[in-house]
Amino acid sequence: MNDRADGEPMARPTDRQLAPERILAHVTDGIVIVDDAGRVLYANRAFAEMVGRPADEDLAGRQLAELVAPDVLERIAPEALELDDAGTQVHFNLCLGEPHGQCSYCFTAGPFLDEQGRRIGVIENFRSMDRLRDMILELEEVNAVIRREKERTEQIVDSIGDGVLTVDHDRVIRSFSRRMERITGIAAQDAIGRTCMDVLRGEKCETDCPLSWTLEHGQPVDGCRERLAPGERELWVEITTAQLRDETDHVVGVTAFVADRTEVWTLRRQLDGARGARPIIAESPAMQKVLQQIETAADSAVTVLITGESGTGKEVVARAIHAAGPRRDRPFVVVNCAALTDTLLESELFGHVRGAFTGAVRDKPGRFELADGGTILLDEIGDTSPALQAKLLRVLQDKQFERVGDTRTRQVDVRIIAATNRDLAADVATGRFREDLYYRLAVLAIHLPPLRERRDDIPLLVEHFIDKFRRRHYAGREDEFRGISNRAMAMLLAYDWPGNVRELEHAIEVAMITTTTGRIEREFLPEAVRGATSPGGPAVAGREAVGSDEERELEQALARNRWNVSRTARELGISRTTLWRRMRRYDLVERRR
Repeated sequence: MNDRADGEPMARPTDRQLAPERILAHVTDGIVIVDDAGRVLYANRAFAEMVGRPADEDLAGRQLAELVAPDVLERIAPEALELDDAGTQVHFNLCLGEPHGQCSYCFTAGPFLDEQGRRIGVIENFRSMDRLRDMILELEEVNAVIRREKERTEQIVDSIGDGVLTVDHDRVIRSFSRRMERITGIAAQDAIGRTCMDVLRGEKCETDCPLSWTLEHGQPVDGCRERLAPGERELWVEITTAQLRDETDHVVGVTAFVADRTEVWTLRRQLDGARGARPIIAESPAMQKVLQQIETAADSAVTVLITGESGTGKEVVARAIHAAGPRRDRPFVVVNCAALTDTLLESELFGHVRGAFTGAVRDKPGRFELADGGTILLDEIGDTSPALQAKLLRVLQDKQFERVGDTRTRQVDVRIIAATNRDLAADVATGRFREDLYYRLAVLAIHLPPLRERRDDIPLLVEHFIDKFRRRHYAGREDEFRGISNRAMAMLLAYDWPGNVRELEHAIEVAMITTTTGRIEREFLPEAVRGATSPGGPAVAGREAVGSDEERELEQALARNRWNVSRTARELGISRTTLWRRMRRYDLVERRR
């Protein structure tokens, strides 16, 4: 016998105290034994209280149907439980309901066997779920508070203009804000649990990842420019990072703030002509000089002034300078200074901040910022006002400016090319254009001759435009278009082209769209061209005569050389390309075959 702590021997419980019914009486679960007829053989105090009876009432001999509601009886009556004699049990939850109160119980039942192992009834156990329910309710309240705090935190995070994501030490994404979802087009549920490299597919992920830098060095990264490809689209972003700490101030990862700069980049790419500069078609001496000047300009960083009538190709020349120079992989931005009022032009060039004027609902970078590192073309600069000319002069001198409505001075590295169809020297003499700005712009001046002064280039230009519009308007059926007739070409050569190359391009496209013969004939050229050069006029007749003589000479040379292009080109002292071009002009290619 064990002793108590105070030294007194512990009393041994009597057999009566150890009797099963005495033990069951103190169990908090409700226990009842009923025979197969539904008569109570035994019920403990807890069961009596559960069914609304005094705890000390002896329920033996009562019918179970007298103690529980009919709907409960339908579920717990012995005949409803379908128990066999093999010791199987059934389990389910139930609510005793009125008049016993809305109490929930976990119900368990099994066969009650005699000494010989024969089934004589059913023993049923009712375990109250009130405490469990209270715990669940408490947990639900706690979860509701956590959920509200999480939603509040998410609202705060989503109110930030940047996307926010967090990663752990393995760069596995642990959170992904709604703004990040909008930026990347990837749902948070698809991003969380994957590495940031797998989701964002950044250009610097493997070499210079800003998140890895912060993880490894413990230092934040501010405004790292990065190109992402999370899906089929390309994104340009700026990433700022900071260490992520838990409630014990231990570093558990990195928080990244991602600012979407794709709109600015897209605008830059739309304006960037470095990779798509149009070819300069030139054989005439006047244009050969221009090509030499383009090479000179491309090799330097000086400001260039391009002059010439409208439509002569000033923008094409500017793009060629940019594409041939060291800034070719940087932006090429064009601004038409004649298309906007002074106020709008200033905002377009220098940008503005939110609230600078009515309608300025957000900060907007100007074209100088977009061209940073590249080239900006100020087209029609001769149409700017003296006030704006003064601001442009400052940019030329210092490469500095302020956005409209802002006091912060911004610095850019940009090459400036200006273009105009005006005589700026004359405008300087009359005071219309600032003399100091003019000399700043005209460090290197390139003048483009009008098309009427470079007629030798017209056949080349015609061929170029035919090739261009054949692909556009005859895609998949290019062979249906058979070029241009001699008479139509003579008409183009005779016309003075006040709209220059742009007008010629338009005339070729109109003729190729309206032709019903698969060939450019005189009747399909624009009225302005046909009206200015009458079919019987001396200009056309002279051109046709020249064309006829050239065609005859060309055909004779080909015949002498048995239509061998290389030998014929050597005899005539021209290149194979020029010979092929002239053969196509006079429909001699088919005859060669």
